[in-house]
Order: sequence, then structure tokens, then C-alpha cells
Amino acid sequence: MNNKLPLPPSAEDFEDFFESSLCGFVITDREGRIAKINRRTAGWLNTVPEELLGRRFSDILAVGGKIYFETHLWPLLRMQGYFDEVALELSDSGNGKMPVYINGYERKDENDQPLFIRFTVFRASDRRLYEENLQTAKQLAEANLEMEQQNALIREQFIAVLGHDLRNPLGGVMSAAQLVARSNLGAREEKLVKLIQTGSKRMHDMINDIMDLARGRLGGGFPVSPVETDLEQLLNQVSDELKVVWPEKIIESHFNINGPVTCDPGRLSQMVSNLLANAIIHGSPTTSILVQATVTEDTWEISVTNQGKPVPREALPHLFHPFRREGKQKSQNGLGLGLYIASEIAKAHNGTLTVTSNEQQTCFTFRAHLQETVPYK
Repeated sequence: MNNKLPLPPSAEDFEDFFESSLCGFVITDREGRIAKINRRTAGWLNTVPEELLGRRFSDILAVGGKIYFETHLWPLLRMQGYFDEVALELSDSGNGKMPVYINGYERKDENDQPLFIRFTVFRASDRRLYEENLQTAKQLAEANLEMEQQNALIREQFIAVLGHDLRNPLGGVMSAAQLVARSNLGAREEKLVKLIQTGSKRMHDMINDIMDLARGRLGGGFPVSPVETDLEQLLNQVSDELKVVWPEKIIESHFNINGPVTCDPGRLSQMVSNLLANAIIHGSPTTSILVQATVTEDTWEISVTNQGKPVPREALPHLFHPFRREGKQKSQNGLGLGLYIASEIAKAHNGTLTVTSNEQQTCFTFRAHLQETVPYK
């Protein structure tokens, strides 16, 4: 085995490296005039090294690069002695341009006086194209995002107008059905009137959800009118209403309430009703649903828990977004707004609505601080 170090490279080796390297090398005097340039750089300029000797380094750059070099890079060399990876363009005699990256280093003597300057030049055609493509892709993505936001705003404005304009004719239908229901009707007519009342009530609830969506997305949040409220009575009333719609479901309650809370009873009832309906639709059909409420000295919370299949993990981050559903089943109103509205009502009460879901149970929990006064809106 030969452990001897190789002989140091000769001057011929340095010269061969200078001329045959795949990158460009240029050496100028202290004034920036080209004293030595390799064949690679000259070839990029469609000429030979001898034709470039004595010219200023900036002369081989495109017009914009030449100005930038003289006004910024040359003073920078004088100040700090180097610059690196500056994107410029070479320009040949036929005005052909080639993107490059240039490094510059000023060599000084023992008295800190400049002797000469070394430049290394790297082709950047592919890299520049890649960067331009990235920039174009970024601009396109930003434009698409802005367009999506505009489309979303237009869609929500349209929904708000539509919901508002549907209220009056639907109110007429509901009033007419109520008047007809008071008449002496046969069994067939009575059944038809009940169908009209049930369908129009569902449409009325859907329109209210749409108007709530518009207020939440286009306005300043959900309006609330806070008053002192008997929370236990409110929760029992909501549970009883849901039992009428789903008489086969068992809704259990567990309360630990030591006084009234300040809230909007109508909005809070809507939030709990939405959570209960969600639990009934998506929970196990053979197990009960548990409503719990706790009021302490500084906080109050309400939770609705059901058993059944867990919420898919990928759906959890978007569960409180509008037009979202837990699974393939349709929600009670068919729009996927129930959990969004419940979340917005929680925010309107300076509270939070969170969800935990696993193989054992799914639990939605509303939590707020008693000392935080709910603003009147």
C-alpha cells in the first residue's frame, strides 16, 4: 500500500483547471479591467479570451447588470471585499443574454491595499427558470385564492338575499296552513295540512339557518340578548322538544347547577338543540344520549355525549365549518349548518365549543366564564 502523499499540483495543473473548469473564472486588476479570463467564460460570450483582455468586467454584463454592478457591487467590493451569488446576465456582442450567478473576491496586500479581483461565474439558466416557475406558481395560487374568496363572498351574499326574500312568501304559506287547520277537515285534508305545516316549518328552520350563516360570515357575529336564565329549566325544555320529534330516543340529564346564568335563552336553546339533533342522527340508535351541565363560581359548561362511531380524524378540524357533516348521513336540516351555528352561538356568549371523539363516545362541550358579561348585540 502506498502511503505517500501525491505531489503538489504544478503551475500547469492550475492553468489547466482555470481553463477547463465547467464554471467561468475572471481576474481583473484593481480597477476592474480584465487581466485574465478562461475559455469557458469567453465561450459563453461567443468570443475568445484575447478579445476581452483590458475591458472592464462590467462590459461583459447586460445593460441592467452593468448599471447595478457599477452602482452597487463595485462599491460593495471596496467596502467589504467580496460579494456572492448575485444574479446577473452576461451579454455577448450579438446582444444574446445568459443568466448567471457571480461571486467576487478582492485580494489585498499586506498593507490592505487591493491587488486584483477574482470573479467566479456560474450558469443559472435552469435555476433561473425554476425560480421563475415558482414565482409564477405562487402568483397563480394567490390569484386563485383571491378568486375563491370573492366567489365565497358572492355566494354568501346571494344566500343571505335568497333567505331574506323567501321569508315573506313562506310566512304566508304557514299562516294559511294554520287558518285551514282550524276548519272542520276530513281525515285526508287534515293529513295534507299537517304535511304542509311540517314541510313549511322545516323550510322556515332552514331559512333561519341560512340567515344565521349570513350574519356569522358577513356581519359581526350572531346577535344575542342576554338575560338571567334558569339553565336547568332551559335544558329540560329543549330535551322534551327533541323527544317529541324522536320519541324512540332516550335523553338522560345530569345537572350540577347552583344558580342562574346570563345568556340569550333563545340562542342557547338553539345551540343545545343542534347538538342534540347531531347526537341523535350520528350516534348509536340503541344507546342513550347524555346532557350534562355544571355551574361553578366562575365557569359554566354544557356537554352533549353520544355513543357510536367516532368522528373521522380528518373531519375534526373542519367540523364547525359551514356545509360540513360528520359522515355521509344527512343532517337534520340537510344543509350541514347545525354545528357551525352552535359554534357561532358559543362565540357570541364569549365561550368555546369543542369536541372529543373516540371509539367509546363523542362529546361536544360548551364552556364559558361567568365573570365575562355577554355583550348585548
